[in-house]
Amino acid sequence: MNHPADSSAAPTGGTGVGRYSLRLVLAAILIAIAAAGAMVLFLEVQSLGEALLWPDSLPVPFFALILATAGGLAVGLCLHVFGDHVLLLQQSLAEFQKTGRFEPRHLPAGLLAIYLSLIFGASLGPEVAAIDMGGSMGTLAGDRLRSRVRTLSSAGIVGALVGFAIYLQITRTAGGALYPLPPLGDLLPLYLLYAAILGLAGAAAGVLFIGAFRLFSRLMTPITGRHLVRGLAGGVGLGVAGTVFPLVLFSGQNEFKTVLETGATAGAAVLLLLVAAKIFASTWCMATIFKGGPIFPLIFAGGTLGLAVSLLVPAIPPAVAVPAVMAGMIVCVLKMPAVVIPLVALVFLQWEILIIVAIAAVAGYYTTRSVVMFPHEGNGGSGAADP
Repeated sequence: MNHPADSSAAPTGGTGVGRYSLRLVLAAILIAIAAAGAMVLFLEVQSLGEALLWPDSLPVPFFALILATAGGLAVGLCLHVFGDHVLLLQQSLAEFQKTGRFEPRHLPAGLLAIYLSLIFGASLGPEVAAIDMGGSMGTLAGDRLRSRVRTLSSAGIVGALVGFAIYLQITRTAGGALYPLPPLGDLLPLYLLYAAILGLAGAAAGVLFIGAFRLFSRLMTPITGRHLVRGLAGGVGLGVAGTVFPLVLFSGQNEFKTVLETGATAGAAVLLLLVAAKIFASTWCMATIFKGGPIFPLIFAGGTLGLAVSLLVPAIPPAVAVPAVMAGMIVCVLKMPAVVIPLVALVFLQWEILIIVAIAAVAGYYTTRSVVMFPHEGNGGSGAADP
């Protein structure tokens, strides 16, 4: 049932559709601007928190284990006191599609849980903060204006995502790409075949990501609602992974740049182990206590796997392997090819690879569309059961 604020009737005392439309457009623009600014502020405060907690050189042995465990307990305490109202990315979007609104009263505690997760090194991204923040701001405005809650919530989400993109420009390279790759050169017809095969390889890694999440979720079922116990488990698991492979800590946004710079020296075997560790760390965080999104972890894992493939098969250039595997893995998990294709193209800013990304994403999507993380996804969620 639609919220009463979704009514399209003109406000009482108004002058008809013209005034109503202008009022709605102005409100949507203001909400989008406010959400963009709020998201930039959140990301800057997150960066400051990370810098405060994590020195450049770790001061004591097992520092990552100690800090990650403390972070798990901090998030667990937050959820114990304020309640657990932060959904995972796909769940949040599905709930919004169904109800057309967010719940602003849960936003402060939810942002605190996400913030604590991210600054303590959770292998997750801040995109859930963008969705919840922008959507809640739009819902709150729609409730106050008694008009078009869904529309204004969507405007808030778009604004927060734009704020996210603006903030990423701070870390971009001189050439403009978030992750620069060697130029592709001529687009050979054989590369298109490679794209389809690599999209399937990325999708296979996405299936492992989904399977790991569902396995860990089932393991956590006996302690559902016991936030401190889940926090301890989540922190210890993350800390162990981060001690062995420090690059799996945090979202992967900056860490993937390190992989691109040093991956050839490390070798394909190390990169494959790093992919497995990132999948473990991210899905363990999601299944236990930490709050955040999967997009940057998938960018990291998919891109690292693509670089490993290029090292194993030198005939496939990195500008083909990295974006193709990345697209296949992300689309397998998110099930949104129309979003994944421009997303992957934008992080590399090499428009000649757009056709490669599109082929890989389509191949990955259609071969794994029935493999889902949650029952509401895909075509009726076939093949999936509750975690």
